Amino acid sequence: MTRKHENTSRSLVIVAFACVYFFWGSTFVAIRVGVQSLSPAFVSGFRYCAAGVIMLTVLALRGTRIVLPRAEFQRALLLGVVMLTGNNVMISWAEQSLSAGLAALLAAGIPLMIALAETFIPGGTPLNRMGWLGTVLGFAGLVVLLAPLLRGGVGSASTGVVIMLVADLLWVVGSLYSGRRPSTVDPLLGAGWQMLLGGTLSIVLGSALGGWQSAHWNKSALLAVLWLVFFGSLVGYTAYMWLLHHVPVAKVATYAYVNPIVSVALSSVLLHESLHGSQWIAMAIILASVALVTASKSKPKAA
Repeated sequence: MTRKHENTSRSLVIVAFACVYFFWGSTFVAIRVGVQSLSPAFVSGFRYCAAGVIMLTVLALRGTRIVLPRAEFQRALLLGVVMLTGNNVMISWAEQSLSAGLAALLAAGIPLMIALAETFIPGGTPLNRMGWLGTVLGFAGLVVLLAPLLRGGVGSASTGVVIMLVADLLWVVGSLYSGRRPSTVDPLLGAGWQMLLGGTLSIVLGSALGGWQSAHWNKSALLAVLWLVFFGSLVGYTAYMWLLHHVPVAKVATYAYVNPIVSVALSSVLLHESLHGSQWIAMAIILASVALVTASKSKPKAA
C-alpha cells in the first residue's frame, strides 16, 4: 500500500469513528426531543422505517437483489422485533422521564451484560480476570448511579430506569442471537430489512395505542426524526459496519464508552439537562468498567 493510500485509509477510519462516536451519541438527545411531541413507538418507528426504505432503495439501484430467502427474512424479522421495536421503543419510552445523558449511561451497561452472558451460556467466551474486574466495577457504578432514584421510591424516573434496563436486556438477547446465527447476505441488506420490519411494526404499535391522536408534528419533532433517520441510522450504522470490516472489533467497541460522554455533553448544552452529584462519579466508574471489559476482549485466548 502506498503512503497516499495509507493516509486515505487512515482518514476514512478517523471519519468513520467520528460518525459513530458523535452521531450515535446524539441519538439519545434526538429521542429525548422527539418523545416530547410524539409517542415512543412513533419516534422509533418512523426513524427505522424511513431508514430501511432508503437503504433498500439504494441497494436496489446499485443492482443488489433485495429479496431475502425465507430463513434470512425470518432472522431479519426476529432481530427487527427484538432489537429495534423492543429495544428502541422502550428507550424512547424511558426517555419520557429520564434525561438523555442518564439513558445513555444506562445503555453503556450493555457490553457488561453481554460479557457476563457469554461467560455462562454454552459456547460463550468466558471473562478473564480483567473482564471480571470490569464487570463488577460496572455494576457497582450502576448502583451508585441508581441509588438516589431508589431512595426516592417508586416514581416516573425509577420506572424509566426499569424500562431502560429491560431495553438493554432485549438488545443483549438480540446481539447474542445474531452472533450465533450469522447472516449469509450483505450486512447492509439484512440491516435494511431489519429496520424496515422493526420500524413498520413500531408504527403499527404506535397507531394501535393512539399515537396519531396524540402526535404533534412540530418543527422539533420533525427535526428529531430526520436526525435519527439520516445521522443516527444511515450514517452512523453504515460507518459502524465499515469499521467492523477494516478495524479490530475491540477498537470499534470503544463507542460504548464514548457515546455516553457525547450524549451527556449534548444534553447539557442543548437541553440544559446535566448530571449532578454522585451521577458524575457513577459515570466515571461505568465508563472505566466498559473500557476494562472491552480491553479484556481484545486479548487473544491462551493456547
